Amino acid sequence: MKTLLTIAILAFSCSSFAWTSKEAPGKEYTFKYQLSGQTLEIKKAAGSYEEAYEQAAQQCFSFYKGAGKVSEDRGLDIIDICANPRS
Repeated sequence: MKTLLTIAILAFSCSSFAWTSKEAPGKEYTFKYQLSGQTLEIKKAAGSYEEAYEQAAQQCFSFYKGAGKVSEDRGLDIIDICANPRS
């Protein structure tokens, strides 16, 4: 009886370790931005629109800002453009 019980427990525990959950694939969202004649299109795959929007806005800001510092007015323009993508 103990042997049967031990085998059953081992069989159950081994099969539960083999189970893996798979995340649902994210939907792809496209965001378009335009500033001073430069157009930027970003495609992001994410679980929700909000996630994709945040990632795209960060990438947009980095793209338009560049490596150096920008003036306050230019920075505000970039924030405005990246917060309001065109469809």
